[in-house]
Amino acid sequence: MRRGARRGQIVVATVLVVGIVIMALLVNVYQMHSLFLRTRSPVVREVVAAATADFKRALAATLALATRAYFNYTEFSDLTERFASYGMSMHNRHNFTVARRAALTFLEYWRRSIVEAYGAYGLQVSYELLQLDLSRELGRARSVRDLMKGYWYLPISGSYAYAKLKLNLTALGFYNWESDVFVGLTLVVNRIPASVTSTNTTIQISVRFDGDVDTGTYPPTVRGYPYGNLIARGWVRVYYPEKDSAGRYTGAWKLARIRDVSYLGMGNYSITFEPAVEILTDPVTGQQYTPLMVVISDERGIVVEASTYNYLVFAIERRTPDTLIYYDSAGNRQTLSRPSDISNEVYTLEMSANLSLYWLGQKLAVDPQLKLPPFPYVPIKQVRVNVTLDGTLSTLAERPIQYENWTTVPWRGVQVDIPVGLADPQMDLVKGDKYNARLVFQVKFPTTSIKRQYVVLWWYDDLDAEPAAYPTQIQYIYRKEGGQVTWKDVRHPLYDVEFVDLEHQQSRGYYDYKGVAAFVLRDPITDFAFGPFNLHAFGVYGNYLGRYRPYGTWQVYYNYMRYSWIQAPIRIFAVLNTTLVGNVYAAGDVRSDYYDTLAIVQVVNGTRYIPVITYIYWKNTRSGEGYWLATEMGRGYADYFAYTAAGYQYKQNQTFVYTYDDVSGSPGGVLIRPDPGALMAHWSSGGVGRAVVLNKAAVQLLRSVGGSSASFSSTATAPGGQRQGSIEADFWPYTTSKTVQQGTLLRYWAVLFDFRSSGSGFLSLPASSAWQNAYIYTPMFLEDYAPRVIKP
Repeated sequence: MRRGARRGQIVVATVLVVGIVIMALLVNVYQMHSLFLRTRSPVVREVVAAATADFKRALAATLALATRAYFNYTEFSDLTERFASYGMSMHNRHNFTVARRAALTFLEYWRRSIVEAYGAYGLQVSYELLQLDLSRELGRARSVRDLMKGYWYLPISGSYAYAKLKLNLTALGFYNWESDVFVGLTLVVNRIPASVTSTNTTIQISVRFDGDVDTGTYPPTVRGYPYGNLIARGWVRVYYPEKDSAGRYTGAWKLARIRDVSYLGMGNYSITFEPAVEILTDPVTGQQYTPLMVVISDERGIVVEASTYNYLVFAIERRTPDTLIYYDSAGNRQTLSRPSDISNEVYTLEMSANLSLYWLGQKLAVDPQLKLPPFPYVPIKQVRVNVTLDGTLSTLAERPIQYENWTTVPWRGVQVDIPVGLADPQMDLVKGDKYNARLVFQVKFPTTSIKRQYVVLWWYDDLDAEPAAYPTQIQYIYRKEGGQVTWKDVRHPLYDVEFVDLEHQQSRGYYDYKGVAAFVLRDPITDFAFGPFNLHAFGVYGNYLGRYRPYGTWQVYYNYMRYSWIQAPIRIFAVLNTTLVGNVYAAGDVRSDYYDTLAIVQVVNGTRYIPVITYIYWKNTRSGEGYWLATEMGRGYADYFAYTAAGYQYKQNQTFVYTYDDVSGSPGGVLIRPDPGALMAHWSSGGVGRAVVLNKAAVQLLRSVGGSSASFSSTATAPGGQRQGSIEADFWPYTTSKTVQQGTLLRYWAVLFDFRSSGSGFLSLPASSAWQNAYIYTPMFLEDYAPRVIKP
């Protein structure tokens, strides 16, 4: 027992000795580690602080580049052009995706540079792109993701960049440092001015910058600090809308002359500028506002643009009559009431950047009480439209919008508006001296009980907004087979419109037009050709009618620049601008000494009409047998024909109806009747018809150029002997020889309208009276009944 006790004592002593040694070693290690931390901490702090601050400066620099380019690339070209090789070109000034790529490229360059600069400390740098909630900062649900965002054009606007910086200092044993880095600039503009005198306007704004990121929520949130250096280190501009001599807004902006900027504390400023600006009232909300744009920049170059309003609102008033008057062939007065369902009354309207609205190229009358301020300096792609369906705000919803580029050019001594393509959606929506973007949208009147519809044009605040791709039933088809163009068509549910011209001469299975420009209506299912719409014609070629017709190539516009995958959602238009005429009956019979032609054809989604706006200029005096304003062929389906009188030789809108037998039994197989008016139509016994509606200007031209020889005519057969049954508006018929004078200028439109004897939007009529379903829609295409723009 005593020997075992001794062994136990030895073991205990040994354990105690080992424990003391280990404790001594731990104390020594702790002392050494503490000494290491004390010596390395200042270096770590300095490197981390320097890298974080430098990263924040880099973020601010990239945001400054993006926002300056977006606002005005040219003004800041000394900066923006340095990054052209990164994609930041004038062409991409409104492309935040390109700006973001340039920023990421620049940040990678920064990362490599700082790693090299602090290589002795084993610096490793990366960053993560996360989401940051901006709802507290902007007062609406917005966020930063993918590095940077801009939310402009509203009373509260801002520019922001955010990333999580990650650092390691391997040589100093320092790992996994993370820091939320955020830069931003927020502008709040009070919509109502503080005061307005006879010469000055005073407004108040608030400015915030950067801010602490609150990571206690997901996603993190932020609230900016008051910015007090706008006067000393930043800048501010105020823009006000230009007015013409009549007090109407022109669509342009002018830079205000700032008289005083005062700092009120907590990021608030008072700005007094010239001139006095009118206070407007929002017709929907009743709130007052002064139409202004305010742009600011801080010392880092970050720019923000804000507007005191975020939409334009007006109403479109229908002015077509619901009860129409006409006279029968005996001269008896008749009334015709439209059905309550008038769903085919769809107006395709255009709003120019100069705030003018158009229908069929006609500038619409505007209620003087309606005050429409201009669009802010916003890219076209930001703009959307909401339209009501039943005349009440409950149906106000987004509808398709199309962006087009138009120009006003001198054409044969007159100013003419012509489209030059669908717009570049990244182009600025500003009033131009030569080019003006037009916003195209549709306003529908489905029933006679609806007299007006609300329209709201608004804009997205997100600088990353893309043009919307809306569904459409129209499609452009261009196809070559064997080196020849066989399809140059716009497909529509009611008809396929085949454009024949110098490029596409042979209409499929129908006729070789030998370079004459026209369009052929075809069955969209069977591809059967119903026959062409001929723009204009003069003279005869032997026994053939209409020798010289416009000769050239149609330019078809159907998709956007940069966004070729987005087809035109509302209309596809073709433009013919030619100085030549040709002969469909003889190849090579092409002349340049007759007349020039400018024609604009629109194939419109969701409608039954095709407008054709035409300009003709006679370069020389010519005499000939027969002169046609326009003709529409039937290719065998027409059994009935009708036209209304202009009122020169008959009563106005006296209507005459004929059968095919009347046409074929006429001398030479051509029915010729005097006093053509606004409507001519042909249709089948099955109730399928097409009409041509001539505007007031066209009807007057028929009379002023043709005199009493002006006529409606119909030709029974085509040159090959096939049944035709056309409808034609003649200055004078082929049986008469007359002269047209040099310098004669014709400006008019004709609208091709598809109708039925019954169905949605139509009356239910017997076959012989089907023309009335074209007549009930005729007023919408006439100048005197054009819709009016009014105050809601």
